[in-house]
Amino acid sequence: MVLPKSLQPAPVDGVQFAADKAYQELRDAILDGDIAPNRRLVEEELAASLEVSRTPVREALLRLAQEGLVTRVRGWVVRDHSPQEALQIVEARAAVESAAARLAAEHISTEDLEQLARIADAIDQPGSTVKDLNRLNRQFHGLITAACGNPLLVQFAQRTNISHWSLSATWLMSAKDAAEVNAEHRQMIEALTHRDGAAVEMLVREHIGRTQMILKQAI
Repeated sequence: MVLPKSLQPAPVDGVQFAADKAYQELRDAILDGDIAPNRRLVEEELAASLEVSRTPVREALLRLAQEGLVTRVRGWVVRDHSPQEALQIVEARAAVESAAARLAAEHISTEDLEQLARIADAIDQPGSTVKDLNRLNRQFHGLITAACGNPLLVQFAQRTNISHWSLSATWLMSAKDAAEVNAEHRQMIEALTHRDGAAVEMLVREHIGRTQMILKQAI
C-alpha cells in the first residue's frame, strides 16, 4: 500500500539536523558558562569543532541571536549584559515565570509532578558537577513553565529564562547553593501537588527574587 504524499514521513534534512545539533551544543555551552560573555565566535572554528559545515553553524548563530544569546559586532560575539539590563532580565523572569507557575497548578499532570520530583532527587545526589546542577535547575523551571497551558506565556517565559540563565552562567550554582535552592524546589512541588496556584506563584517569585537581591548588591 502506498501512502498519500501528505501522510508520508518527511525526508530527513541533513543540513537542518546539523543546524539543530550546532544550535543545541552552542546554546548549552553558553548557558553552562563554557563560552563566556564577549567571547568572539568564528564560524570556521565552530564548524571544525562541531564537525559540521559553516551553513548550519550560521543558521544556529542566527537562532541564538533571536534568543538574545549572541550578537553581531564585526563578527559574532556572545552577548554580555549591563548591570541595569541584568536587573531588568531578572525582574521580567520573576513576573513571567511566577504567572506561569500559578497556571501550572491548574494544568500540571501527575507525570510532570513525578518528573519534577526526580529532578529534585537528582539535584540532591552527591557528586554532581556544577554543570549538572545548573542543567537540572534549568530543566526543573522549564518543566513548570511548560505545564502552564498557555503557549504565549511559555514563549515569553522561555525568552526571559534564556537571558537569565546566560546571565547566571557567571555565578554558577555550587553544591551548597543547590541544597538551599532545592529545598525551595520541593516546596514548589508540594504547592503544585495541592493545586495551590497562589502559593506556588509566591514561592517562584521569592525564589527568583533572591537572584534579584544578589544583583542589586553587586550593582
